[in-house]
Amino acid sequence: RHCSSATMGLLAGCTLTYFPLPGRGEPIRLALALGGVSYTDDIVQFKDWPERKPSTPWGSMPVLTLSDGTSIAQARAIMRFVGKETGLYPTDSLLAARCDEVMDTLEDILTDLRNQGSGLPEAEKEAKRLEAIQSGTPFKILTKLDQYVAEHGSSGFAVGDSLTIADLMMLCLLCTVTSGMLDGNPSTVLDGFANIQKCLKVVANQPTVKETFLAKKDTMPKSFMAFYD
Repeated sequence: RHCSSATMGLLAGCTLTYFPLPGRGEPIRLALALGGVSYTDDIVQFKDWPERKPSTPWGSMPVLTLSDGTSIAQARAIMRFVGKETGLYPTDSLLAARCDEVMDTLEDILTDLRNQGSGLPEAEKEAKRLEAIQSGTPFKILTKLDQYVAEHGSSGFAVGDSLTIADLMMLCLLCTVTSGMLDGNPSTVLDGFANIQKCLKVVANQPTVKETFLAKKDTMPKSFMAFYD
């Protein structure tokens, strides 16, 4: 899939390689789309991943490959790079650090949830995840994140008063948490976090974000479509 418009510069004609799901790749796809970047969305099917894995820089995806063959890996490194090239990463050093804080915190939440109940039978694992998101470390981090957004963001954005890569990562990773892809997490786990909810709604309804999601409505998890009912 190619975006319709081209952006001059390092990103023109780049390729993003990732699985056929939102995950850590979707915030990058959104940033590229928002920047009007013409890129190739290289979808790696799960059955093909073992063969492709050794060719990636760190044995993981996403990977961004520039038109000259230069590759960049690790999701947040790619996010910052794309953000700088598209104007979605603040030039102000303190605001940029705030974006990094939010993105690192979101990664902590997702990692903790995935590790909950590791090695346990399915029912016990789901119970552990439910407990964690309702009262454990992920819940406590979400509570702090909700307060952080209120303190450091405005107008429905997580940091400052305009759209940044932190907003895109918040939307995609938290919609993953409520999507059912992580067994044991009900779709209502974010209902008590008003500031986070406002941010998700504002970001999801940015015209390019909405257009991108709706174009994939038949394959996207329902949690990503919940803003358009």
